[in-house]
Amino acid sequence: MTTQHTTVEHRITSVLVTEFKVDPDTIAPQATFSSLKFDSLVLIELTLVLEKELEIAVPDGGLTDDMTIGEAAAFLTDLGAVL
Repeated sequence: MTTQHTTVEHRITSVLVTEFKVDPDTIAPQATFSSLKFDSLVLIELTLVLEKELEIAVPDGGLTDDMTIGEAAAFLTDLGAVL
């Protein structure tokens, strides 16, 4: 895991806590969006927030409910997330 990946993971966690009011105790790299009770509409909203936060374009369906936070961080890092 790279430093950039870790930083993106922290940014995702921050957005989940501040914007989506997710309990920080439920957030871990292996937690899926489904386990956080995110449905497809919430994932679309999360995608829009992360696109703005990380200055990237995420393809439609890029974040899925079975994706873990760690996998999302790797995916967004690969897309060129700006920190």
